[in-house]
Parts: sequence; structure tokens; C-alpha cells
Amino acid sequence: MKPHRGFTLIELLVVIAIIAVLIALLLPAVQSAREAARRAQCVNNLKQLGLAAANFESTYSTLPPGIGPYPTATTYKTRMSTVALMLPFMEQSAAFSSFNLQAGVDIGAPMQATAMYQVVSAYLCPSDPETTKFSQYSPGGLGYNNYFGSIGNTPSQYLGTAASHETNPGRAGVFNIQLKTGGSEFLDAAQTTPNPDYLACIAVRLSAITDGTSNTAMFSETKRSRANQNTTAEIPFADHINVYVSGADFTGAATIDPPADCQGSTQIRIRYRGQMYYRSLPSTSVYSHTVPPNYKLWDCTNNLNFNQVHGAARSYHSGGVNVTFCDGSVRFIKDTISLPTWRALGSKGGGEVISSDSY
Repeated sequence: MKPHRGFTLIELLVVIAIIAVLIALLLPAVQSAREAARRAQCVNNLKQLGLAAANFESTYSTLPPGIGPYPTATTYKTRMSTVALMLPFMEQSAAFSSFNLQAGVDIGAPMQATAMYQVVSAYLCPSDPETTKFSQYSPGGLGYNNYFGSIGNTPSQYLGTAASHETNPGRAGVFNIQLKTGGSEFLDAAQTTPNPDYLACIAVRLSAITDGTSNTAMFSETKRSRANQNTTAEIPFADHINVYVSGADFTGAATIDPPADCQGSTQIRIRYRGQMYYRSLPSTSVYSHTVPPNYKLWDCTNNLNFNQVHGAARSYHSGGVNVTFCDGSVRFIKDTISLPTWRALGSKGGGEVISSDSY
């Protein structure tokens, strides 16, 4: 009988090498397929935001305002963000009901604790792996998100005449803040009935988007911070998740291009970007079109007021970011888009002429 011959060592090594090559070829394909699925889910989330904004407009005849109602119930005065105001139109009525609309949403505000700890899954990009909650002042950890509203071709969140405000409405986006003036905080002498129009935000009507709803950005993405206690070690200096604090308000040339001190190593840093979805600060709720998508330098806010930001749309998707436009469409905008075109897509009434092949 002829004896059976086993594998030689060389044959075994060849088989192992072939298997290793096959795995090396297959793994990137699997990873690519998974990222494609995550990117598709991100697009769907942004489509839901666009649909929610359209339903809001159908109900109130305006797009959602850039800031919530003025808080009259407490000394805490930070107002709710746009995406927090949209919760009822995202099938999140229970989450919205947990907020006290007459109270501020400052860090540590006791009347909002339950609401501030919530995480809304529709506000999360699945390509962002970070799950750390900011807990420096709130042991339960604060709710985070990836989707910010556009303030257009300006770093200024507010429209007006103050030094830190945008004076040219043609550069504004759809979620800049212009407040009503006059009137009293309460409608009665006993101060028991709040005045809903007191310092209320004047929301944008579709008729004000003269550049066209298909040419005006509404929402885009950001990368969430991984800070838990706001320490230097948690977010290294070189990490673009930081938001640096400039030495002054952005005026003159600094209202279109970030000033040089935004990139200084000695600057104060805000490390909780995207970690308080309900809060209307620029570093927690809005992005600007003054800098390109996935900007290679650091985002920057102004000193003291914190109501301006050169804040880029950022994502973990290779090559660009997803953007919801005012017509409800979602498009992938490449990092290589020209800066003038990107800035034009941010403004709602700048009068720029944009061809579809420019992005």
C-alpha cells in the first residue's frame, strides 16, 4: 500500500501566506463597506433634520430659530439650540417635554438636569467613534451631537450693530440670531406671566433665502470632543477638536479670515465641542462657512462674548462632509471645494451665482 504523504513545511507556509494575502485584500473591502453604510446612515440623519425643518416651517411659517426663548424662570440665561427646538419634529416629543422652556440650559442648571443628559441617536453620526460624555460639572454626563446649524459666511452668531455682530445680512446663514427689541420680560406687574416676544429670535422665512434653497446650506457635521473633565491631557494641543479663544472680537478682516492668534499655542481652549447638543453657544451648536470643510487649522471663537466662531464643518468621512440644504437635499461636499464657493453656499442672500459643477 502506498503511504499517505503529508504537507511539507514549505507547502504549509505557502498556504498560510495565501490566506494572509486574501485577508489583507478582504479587510479593507469590509471596512469600506462598513463606512459606506455608516455614511449612508449619516446622510439619512441629515435628511431627517431637513424634513424636520420643513415640517417646522409648515407649522410656523419660518425655519427653526437660531436660539430658544428667553429664560425668565431662573438666573441661568443660556438659551436652547436650534436642534433642541426641533426635537418634536424629530419624533422626540418626550425628550423636548423634559426641557423647561422658561429656564436656561447653562452647565449645572438644576432645572434641566434630566433633559441635558439625554442622547438623541438621530443627532449622532455613526462614523464618529467617540462616546465620552462631558462630566466636569454634571456627573451624569451631558448629551452630545454631530450636527450643527449654519451661520453662513460670517463668524458672528448675532446680527446687529455691536462689535461682535454681523452688520451685513447678506453674509448671514439661516440660523444667525436677530432679536426682537422693546417690551418687558413679563406681561403683568406681578411678574407671573412671561412675555413670549421678549428678546425673541426673529426666525428666517423661506422668502428671505434669495440665493435659492438649493444653494443655501442649513446643517452639516462636526467631530465630537472626547473631553470628560476639560483637561489639557484629554485633548492635545494639536487636536482640531479644540476651539481656540482669540484675544478679541472678530472685526474688520477677522470677520472673514481667522486672525493669526487663533493658532497660538498659548491660547485658551474650549474642549467640549459637540458635547452639549441643547446649548446655543457657537462651539456647541453652529458652524461657519468662513473656513473650508475639515479645515487644516484650528477653529476659533472670540474672547469673553463667545458669540463668534470660525468653526469648520468636520467629519470622519473620507474627503469631505455631508451638508443638508434648505430644499431638504443632502449633498457630499469635498474638502477641495473652492473657498469662495463654500462661502457662497453659506449665505442665504449674498447674491452669488453658483453653478452645480462648482461643488
